[in-house]
Amino acid sequence: MNKLLLLLATLLIGFTSVSQEPDPELYQTWYLYSYEYDLGDYILVSEIDPAISPNLIIEESLDFFGNGACNGYNGNFIYDATAETLTPENFVQSLLNCDYQSHTEFERDYFGYFIPDESFEYSISTNPNNPNEQELILSLAPGFDLTYRNIELSISENKAVAFKIYPNPVSETLFITSENNTIEKLNVYSINGKLILSEKEDTNQLDVSALSKGLYFVEITSENGVAVQKFVKQ
Repeated sequence: MNKLLLLLATLLIGFTSVSQEPDPELYQTWYLYSYEYDLGDYILVSEIDPAISPNLIIEESLDFFGNGACNGYNGNFIYDATAETLTPENFVQSLLNCDYQSHTEFERDYFGYFIPDESFEYSISTNPNNPNEQELILSLAPGFDLTYRNIELSISENKAVAFKIYPNPVSETLFITSENNTIEKLNVYSINGKLILSEKEDTNQLDVSALSKGLYFVEITSENGVAVQKFVKQ
Protein backbone atom coordinates (compact mmCIF):
# COMPACT_ATOMS: atom_id res chain seq x y z
CA MET A 1 0.00 0.00 0.00
CA ASN A 2 2.79 2.42 0.93
CA LYS A 3 4.55 1.73 -2.37
CA LEU A 4 1.32 2.36 -4.26
CA LEU A 5 0.76 5.67 -2.46
CA LEU A 6 4.36 6.68 -3.18
CA LEU A 7 3.91 5.83 -6.86
CA LEU A 8 0.68 7.85 -7.06
CA ALA A 9 2.33 10.79 -5.32
CA THR A 10 5.26 10.68 -7.75
CA LEU A 11 2.92 10.61 -10.74
CA LEU A 12 0.91 13.49 -9.32
CA ILE A 13 4.04 15.59 -8.79
CA GLY A 14 5.17 14.84 -12.33
CA PHE A 15 1.76 15.74 -13.73
CA THR A 16 1.67 19.00 -11.77
CA SER A 17 5.12 19.92 -13.05
CA VAL A 18 4.22 19.27 -16.68
CA SER A 19 0.99 21.25 -16.42
CA GLN A 20 2.72 24.37 -15.08
CA GLU A 21 2.56 27.46 -17.25
CA PRO A 22 5.24 30.10 -17.88
CA ASP A 23 5.34 33.21 -15.76
CA PRO A 24 2.20 35.18 -16.82
CA GLU A 25 4.31 38.35 -16.97
CA LEU A 26 5.84 36.87 -20.11
CA TYR A 27 2.72 37.72 -22.12
CA GLN A 28 3.30 41.31 -23.17
CA THR A 29 5.29 43.50 -25.55
CA TRP A 30 9.05 43.48 -24.97
CA TYR A 31 11.48 45.97 -26.49
CA LEU A 32 15.00 44.77 -27.21
CA TYR A 33 17.48 46.71 -25.07
CA SER A 34 20.72 44.85 -25.80
CA TYR A 35 22.17 41.57 -26.95
CA GLU A 36 25.34 39.67 -26.17
CA TYR A 37 27.11 37.19 -28.40
CA ASP A 38 30.51 35.49 -28.77
CA LEU A 39 30.95 35.38 -24.99
CA GLY A 40 31.42 39.08 -24.38
CA ASP A 41 30.50 41.18 -27.40
CA TYR A 42 27.75 43.44 -26.03
CA ILE A 43 25.56 45.58 -28.29
CA LEU A 44 23.21 48.32 -27.05
CA VAL A 45 20.28 48.80 -29.43
CA SER A 46 20.28 52.54 -28.68
CA GLU A 47 23.75 52.76 -30.28
CA ILE A 48 22.57 51.41 -33.65
CA ASP A 49 22.39 54.19 -36.26
CA PRO A 50 19.93 54.99 -37.78
CA ALA A 51 17.77 54.28 -34.72
CA ILE A 52 15.53 51.20 -34.62
CA SER A 53 12.95 49.82 -32.20
CA PRO A 54 12.98 45.99 -32.37
CA ASN A 55 10.34 44.27 -30.28
CA LEU A 56 8.98 40.88 -29.31
CA ILE A 57 5.28 40.30 -28.53
CA ILE A 58 4.46 37.02 -26.77
CA GLU A 59 0.84 35.87 -26.58
CA GLU A 60 -0.72 33.45 -24.09
CA SER A 61 -0.81 30.80 -26.83
CA LEU A 62 3.02 31.20 -26.92
CA ASP A 63 2.74 32.51 -30.47
CA PHE A 64 5.17 35.38 -30.87
CA PHE A 65 5.83 38.10 -33.42
CA GLY A 66 7.67 41.39 -33.69
CA ASN A 67 9.90 43.68 -35.72
CA GLY A 68 13.63 43.70 -36.28
CA ALA A 69 15.10 46.69 -38.12
CA CYS A 70 13.30 46.53 -41.47
CA ASN A 71 11.68 43.07 -41.32
CA GLY A 72 8.94 41.51 -39.27
CA TYR A 73 8.98 37.99 -37.87
CA ASN A 74 6.72 35.46 -36.18
CA GLY A 75 6.70 31.95 -34.75
CA ASN A 76 5.70 30.04 -31.64
CA PHE A 77 7.41 28.78 -28.50
CA ILE A 78 7.10 25.41 -26.76
CA TYR A 79 7.39 25.65 -22.98
CA ASP A 80 9.20 22.99 -20.97
CA ALA A 81 7.97 23.28 -17.38
CA THR A 82 10.66 20.99 -15.97
CA ALA A 83 13.59 22.85 -17.50
CA GLU A 84 11.70 26.19 -17.55
CA THR A 85 12.76 26.87 -21.12
CA LEU A 86 11.17 28.36 -24.22
CA THR A 87 11.96 26.65 -27.51
CA PRO A 88 11.06 28.13 -30.92
CA GLU A 89 9.10 25.49 -32.79
CA ASN A 90 9.24 27.58 -35.95
CA PHE A 91 10.46 31.01 -37.00
CA VAL A 92 9.56 33.02 -40.12
CA GLN A 93 10.81 36.46 -41.13
CA SER A 94 9.96 38.71 -44.03
CA LEU A 95 12.71 39.10 -46.62
CA LEU A 96 12.92 42.83 -47.30
CA ASN A 97 16.27 44.44 -48.06
CA CYS A 98 17.26 46.94 -45.39
CA ASP A 99 18.41 50.38 -46.55
CA TYR A 100 21.33 50.47 -44.12
CA GLN A 101 24.19 48.04 -43.60
CA SER A 102 23.92 48.53 -39.83
CA HIS A 103 20.31 47.27 -39.96
CA THR A 104 21.23 44.30 -42.12
CA GLU A 105 23.99 43.32 -39.70
CA PHE A 106 21.67 43.73 -36.70
CA GLU A 107 19.00 41.48 -38.20
CA ARG A 108 21.60 38.88 -39.12
CA ASP A 109 22.63 38.77 -35.46
CA TYR A 110 19.17 39.10 -33.92
CA PHE A 111 17.27 36.62 -36.05
CA GLY A 112 20.13 34.17 -35.61
CA TYR A 113 19.07 33.63 -31.99
CA PHE A 114 15.72 32.12 -32.97
CA ILE A 115 16.82 28.63 -33.95
CA PRO A 116 14.02 26.04 -34.15
CA ASP A 117 14.45 23.34 -31.49
CA GLU A 118 17.17 25.33 -29.65
CA SER A 119 15.95 26.33 -26.18
CA PHE A 120 16.11 29.66 -24.36
CA GLU A 121 16.38 29.82 -20.61
CA TYR A 122 14.36 32.81 -19.54
CA SER A 123 14.11 35.09 -16.52
CA ILE A 124 11.91 38.07 -15.68
CA SER A 125 12.87 40.66 -13.09
CA THR A 126 11.24 43.87 -11.83
CA ASN A 127 13.01 47.17 -11.30
CA PRO A 128 12.88 47.76 -7.51
CA ASN A 129 12.65 51.50 -8.12
CA ASN A 130 9.83 51.17 -10.66
CA PRO A 131 7.42 48.24 -10.26
CA ASN A 132 6.02 48.89 -13.74
CA GLU A 133 9.37 48.30 -15.40
CA GLN A 134 10.36 44.71 -16.07
CA GLU A 135 13.26 43.02 -17.82
CA LEU A 136 13.21 39.77 -19.78
CA ILE A 137 16.41 37.86 -20.54
CA LEU A 138 16.38 35.06 -23.11
CA SER A 139 19.61 33.09 -22.84
CA LEU A 140 20.47 30.74 -25.69
CA ALA A 141 23.78 29.76 -24.07
CA PRO A 142 26.25 31.42 -21.70
CA GLY A 143 27.32 34.64 -23.37
CA PHE A 144 24.46 34.60 -25.89
CA ASP A 145 21.69 36.67 -24.29
CA LEU A 146 18.84 38.83 -25.52
CA THR A 147 17.77 41.48 -22.99
CA TYR A 148 14.35 43.11 -23.33
CA ARG A 149 12.43 45.67 -21.33
CA ASN A 150 8.69 46.24 -21.29
CA ILE A 151 9.15 50.01 -21.62
CA GLU A 152 10.19 51.38 -24.98
CA LEU A 153 13.31 53.50 -25.22
CA SER A 154 12.64 57.21 -24.76
CA ILE A 155 12.56 59.51 -27.77
CA SER A 156 15.92 60.90 -26.78
CA GLU A 157 17.40 57.38 -26.89
CA ASN A 158 15.56 56.02 -29.91
CA LYS A 159 13.94 58.01 -32.72
CA ALA A 160 12.50 55.07 -34.60
CA VAL A 161 9.40 55.77 -36.66
CA ALA A 162 6.19 54.58 -34.96
CA PHE A 163 2.86 53.74 -36.60
CA LYS A 164 -0.42 52.18 -35.51
CA ILE A 165 -2.35 49.78 -37.75
CA TYR A 166 -5.91 48.61 -37.12
CA PRO A 167 -8.02 46.53 -37.09
CA ASN A 168 -5.75 43.52 -36.77
CA PRO A 169 -6.84 40.90 -37.80
CA VAL A 170 -8.50 42.68 -40.73
CA SER A 171 -11.03 41.54 -43.31
CA GLU A 172 -11.48 44.53 -45.62
CA THR A 173 -9.77 47.86 -44.84
CA LEU A 174 -6.53 48.27 -42.91
CA PHE A 175 -5.96 51.74 -41.43
CA ILE A 176 -2.50 53.19 -40.75
CA THR A 177 -1.96 56.21 -38.50
CA SER A 178 0.95 58.12 -37.02
CA GLU A 179 0.97 61.27 -34.89
CA ASN A 180 4.19 62.78 -36.24
CA ASN A 181 4.80 61.21 -39.64
CA THR A 182 3.38 61.82 -43.09
CA ILE A 183 3.02 58.49 -44.89
CA GLU A 184 4.35 58.50 -48.45
CA LYS A 185 3.98 54.88 -49.58
CA LEU A 186 2.64 51.53 -48.42
CA ASN A 187 3.87 48.15 -49.62
CA VAL A 188 2.38 44.81 -48.56
CA TYR A 189 4.55 41.67 -48.64
CA SER A 190 3.83 38.01 -48.11
CA ILE A 191 5.81 36.15 -45.45
CA ASN A 192 8.13 35.04 -48.28
CA GLY A 193 9.00 38.63 -49.17
CA LYS A 194 6.87 38.84 -52.33
CA LEU A 195 5.36 42.27 -53.05
CA ILE A 196 1.56 41.89 -53.04
CA LEU A 197 0.19 45.45 -52.92
CA SER A 198 1.55 48.98 -53.30
CA GLU A 199 -0.21 52.27 -52.54
CA LYS A 200 1.15 55.80 -53.04
CA GLU A 201 -2.01 57.92 -52.96
CA ASP A 202 -4.52 57.11 -50.22
CA THR A 203 -1.80 56.12 -47.77
CA ASN A 204 -3.76 56.10 -44.53
CA GLN A 205 -5.66 52.97 -45.50
CA LEU A 206 -5.39 49.80 -47.58
CA ASP A 207 -8.07 47.68 -49.21
CA VAL A 208 -6.97 44.14 -48.37
CA SER A 209 -10.29 42.42 -49.11
CA ALA A 210 -8.83 40.59 -52.13
CA LEU A 211 -5.95 39.05 -50.15
CA SER A 212 -6.03 35.41 -49.15
CA LYS A 213 -6.24 34.63 -45.44
CA GLY A 214 -2.87 34.62 -43.72
CA LEU A 215 0.02 36.66 -42.35
CA TYR A 216 1.38 39.72 -44.17
CA PHE A 217 3.80 42.58 -43.56
CA VAL A 218 3.10 46.20 -44.44
CA GLU A 219 6.14 48.37 -45.16
CA ILE A 220 5.36 52.00 -44.30
CA THR A 221 7.54 54.68 -45.91
CA SER A 222 7.36 58.18 -44.42
CA GLU A 223 9.37 61.36 -44.50
CA ASN A 224 11.21 60.15 -41.40
CA GLY A 225 12.06 56.61 -42.43
CA VAL A 226 10.65 53.13 -42.99
CA ALA A 227 8.81 50.84 -40.56
CA VAL A 228 7.37 47.34 -40.93
CA GLN A 229 4.24 46.05 -39.18
CA LYS A 230 2.61 42.64 -39.18
CA PHE A 231 -1.09 42.06 -39.86
CA VAL A 232 -3.36 39.07 -40.30
CA LYS A 233 -5.94 38.89 -43.09
CA GLN A 234 -8.99 36.95 -41.90
